[in-house]
Amino acid sequence: MMNDGRPHPTVCPASGPPLSPVRGPRCRCAGGGRTSARGRKSVRGFTLLEIIIVVAIFAIFAMLAYGGLDAVLKTRKSVETAQLRLAELQKAYIRLRDDFQQVRNRPIRDNYGDQQPGLRGADNAAVEFTRGGWRNPLSQPRSTLERVGYRLEDGALLRSSWRLLDRAQDTKPVDVVLLRDVTDLRWRFLDQQREWQTRWPPLASGATAAQAAVVAPPAGVEVTLKTKDLGELSFLFRIGLDADTGAGVAPPLPGTGGGTVDDGTTTGDGGEGSTANGDTQ
Repeated sequence: MMNDGRPHPTVCPASGPPLSPVRGPRCRCAGGGRTSARGRKSVRGFTLLEIIIVVAIFAIFAMLAYGGLDAVLKTRKSVETAQLRLAELQKAYIRLRDDFQQVRNRPIRDNYGDQQPGLRGADNAAVEFTRGGWRNPLSQPRSTLERVGYRLEDGALLRSSWRLLDRAQDTKPVDVVLLRDVTDLRWRFLDQQREWQTRWPPLASGATAAQAAVVAPPAGVEVTLKTKDLGELSFLFRIGLDADTGAGVAPPLPGTGGGTVDDGTTTGDGGEGSTANGDTQ
């Protein structure tokens, strides 16, 4: 630099603009020096309004995500509840079907010593009957016949079973809940003339217990259940299994001279040429 007596501008070593020659050669740069006004204006953050807008957008997306997750969880819970309800209904149906397919015409004596028919019941009352096929895997000294019954109690379909056919006064049943939330239970019985009866045995009110005990079980039983969530359900069961084909042939009419086979159904004594109602072809 030449010293000709005139002030010359000083240049900042940090490649900045020339400093004013009047204020003197003051230069602060790179680490602790002052910044220019233009540099201070370029460094800025978010305003309060921008932060509020971002938080509001995040809250909206969070509410949408939570609503979708809540809907999925509620749907899953309702599906699981429906599956459990359907499984309960299927188990009840299978138990009813198995019991009615094993009906035996074996009268019993109740707790008071009165003789009861192999199957008895009324429209809005309990149904009670003798069934066979009671498994005995431990080979205990007992019969394979079992007395079971169905009734409606406290909004539930109950299955009762007795270990003894001819009971004592202190004999108590074993109750198992098959189906809950049942509001009504009705029964109908199909006789040998294919007519529905509201009670079984279909005898006059003056009939004795001995007369009722000799009445054979009906050809079929219809049960109607009213539930809170499933509505009205009706099931029709054929009584017993045919000895030869296992299904499809109803017992003959009473008084045709039929004999009882091992599975509880009745066959005519006309041999192979007899039809289901005992008429000879």
